Amino acid sequence: MKFDNQRNQMVESQLRANLVIDESILEAFGSVQREKYFPEDLQSVSYIDDTIYLNKTRFVLRPFVLGKLISNLNLGADKNILDVGSSNGYSVAILAKLFKKVTCIEEDDTIFDSLVDICKEQKLQNVKIIKQNFLSKELSKDTFDNILVNGEINSDPLNLINSLKIGGKLVAIFRQDAVSYAVTYLKNNKNTYDKIRTFDASASLLINYKSKDPVFSF
Repeated sequence: MKFDNQRNQMVESQLRANLVIDESILEAFGSVQREKYFPEDLQSVSYIDDTIYLNKTRFVLRPFVLGKLISNLNLGADKNILDVGSSNGYSVAILAKLFKKVTCIEEDDTIFDSLVDICKEQKLQNVKIIKQNFLSKELSKDTFDNILVNGEINSDPLNLINSLKIGGKLVAIFRQDAVSYAVTYLKNNKNTYDKIRTFDASASLLINYKSKDPVFSF
């Protein structure tokens, strides 16, 4: 009952209050038991309006940031989506209620194993999970109507945009110097895209496109 009340309050005071108004999105957030996607020691804070860290580098977005990012996608039960940095699987569970198929990419070994386990435990049927470096030039053989990046990027994600269908959308938090904000990329054709600033938001850095470390494919 405690978590049910916290979930309802999250929907009303965090999402709806921040202009997430699509009823299908609100219904998804209201029906997914967020606490079940966190380890026991974090369940008591699972509904706070803040980023929650699972380890030193992996985290879960604030609920309203996730909701507003999703609201800028091509919603539809006939659409597919690539979920980048799925971490504890909460974003996957939300997306699985809104899209026909969800493909998850996670690069952290421990988080990947936990992600596989939680998706099986929660019986998420329309989900495919891939272990892959976020900087890989070929993330998937599929192309997608939508891509969600669960964190900040510090350069245009060309490797991800390449996996979008024409007319597809990618949403992320973009960090430019000391300023962060949400962006939507709209793919126009094979070689061009529009980049639209949508709302002010910040998160931790998920993909460091300025990294000099070598990239490995799995």
